[in-house]
Amino acid sequence: MVFKRLRGIFGGQAAPTEPAPPLYGLDAAETDRIGTEDDPLRDFEAAMQRNEEAERAEQNGDPQRAVDLYEKSVAEGFVGSHPYERLASIYERRRDHAEALRVCEAFLQLAASGTMPRGAQRRADRKTPEMQARAERHRRQT
Repeated sequence: MVFKRLRGIFGGQAAPTEPAPPLYGLDAAETDRIGTEDDPLRDFEAAMQRNEEAERAEQNGDPQRAVDLYEKSVAEGFVGSHPYERLASIYERRRDHAEALRVCEAFLQLAASGTMPRGAQRRADRKTPEMQARAERHRRQT
C-alpha cells in the first residue's frame, strides 16, 4: 500500500483512485480526538521530557524532585506505565503503602478507561496483572 502511494507520487504507475485508508490505522473516533482536549497524547513530548528529568533526578540522588515530576505525570493521566511504576517504587522504598496503592490504582483506572491510544492500551493491558498484584499487596499492608 505504501509502495503504491510512493510510486504514484514519484512517477511510477498511477495509483488507482481509492479512498484513503484511516490515518495510521486509527478509527474515526480516534482521529477526531487528535489535537482536542480529549486527545490522550496532548502534550506527550513535554510529559516525556518531564519523565526523563525525573529519572535523572532519581539517578542524581534527588528522589523528592523525581516524586514531584512523576506525580505531575500521574495527575495528568500520562498514557505510559513508566511514571506510575517508578513513583510506586519510590513510595514502596519509603514504606508508604497508601501512596503506592494510590498510584497503582491510578494506573489501573487509566488502563480500564478505554481512552488510551491502541498501542498504549496494549502495553497497559500487559502491565495490568503486575500492577493489580502490586496494588493488592499494598491493600493488605495499609
